Amino acid sequence: MIHQPGGLATKPTLYLFTQDGCVNCPAAKAVINEAFCDSDVLIKTVDLREMDSDFEYILLEHQIFIASTPSIIVENNGNMKMLYSGQIPDIETIRREVREFR
Repeated sequence: MIHQPGGLATKPTLYLFTQDGCVNCPAAKAVINEAFCDSDVLIKTVDLREMDSDFEYILLEHQIFIASTPSIIVENNGNMKMLYSGQIPDIETIRREVREFR
């Protein structure tokens, strides 16, 4: 997502990177869904093996490398940050981290 002209804020987007055979991915997805079900945070699940090359380039521009799954990245106003790699977050912690990133 590119920064909106005129300084308009965008909704935060949470990317969950998964792959087949990942034992922790279903639990991470459940935590994210519960943490943000009633919020303005957009949730996008990305299969690591089917990731769009343009999106992969954007991650590299932000010096973000997906080394394991589940990986969780937050994006807001053109900025990206890796929150978790290979870990399942707890609900309150990930809510706080996303709130602080705004």
